[in-house]
Amino acid sequence: MFTDVADFTALTECADPESVMLYTSRYFAVLSDAIMSNKGTVDKFMGDALMALWNAPVEDPDHVGNARAAILACQHAIHELNERFEREKWSVYRTRYGLHVGSVVAGNIGSADWMNYTVLGPSVNLATRLESLNNVYGTAALVSGQIKRRAEARFLFRSVDRISPKGFAEKFPVFELRCRRESADQSERTFCQAWEEVYGALSAADPEASRQRLCRFLATYPDDSVARYHAENMRRQAGERSEADGGP
Repeated sequence: MFTDVADFTALTECADPESVMLYTSRYFAVLSDAIMSNKGTVDKFMGDALMALWNAPVEDPDHVGNARAAILACQHAIHELNERFEREKWSVYRTRYGLHVGSVVAGNIGSADWMNYTVLGPSVNLATRLESLNNVYGTAALVSGQIKRRAEARFLFRSVDRISPKGFAEKFPVFELRCRRESADQSERTFCQAWEEVYGALSAADPEASRQRLCRFLATYPDDSVARYHAENMRRQAGERSEADGGP
């Protein structure tokens, strides 16, 4: 799992460096507690980013479920922390998450003078790519299809897109983590069901029918960033087709 604070540089560029360190340390403390409380290992801090892993160095049969639970625990803990930040006149931290499961190489890596226990491999690269894609779709927590398949009995997800990350030959489905299924209210379930119907129509042969379904969804959920992304993408593709056909 990778995390990052949205617009961290803009939030802190004019702040006192000592205050930035103190507040960011508090942020990392609650993030780390939530991860470790769900059997995760904090691998490293990288500026305002964090890397965590599960199932190593200690095996965990439910590592996918624990990783998913950790994100929700992080979101809850950071929400409470941001309320304190606001009372103290400090900027809130909006955290983005990327999570993938796959085979990696785990062990001590480094030089003769300094070594660090970590993991390496394409699965790590895909997790960090998922985190950065939150900025494209306006989401907070993106996961791979492998995560969804292994955790959808307990967690509610919704489809976002299919991506072709740099260095990967095939396309990967991307999903947004919404909540635990047991805590999902009817409005949340209705939202996800309505979106899946729209998303399934986006690849249909009739682009106009897909556009109309998407517009109807946006009329009901005008603030949904994923739907707005696909609406803009359809407008862009329509413009490209018009130019290709010699339109104005």
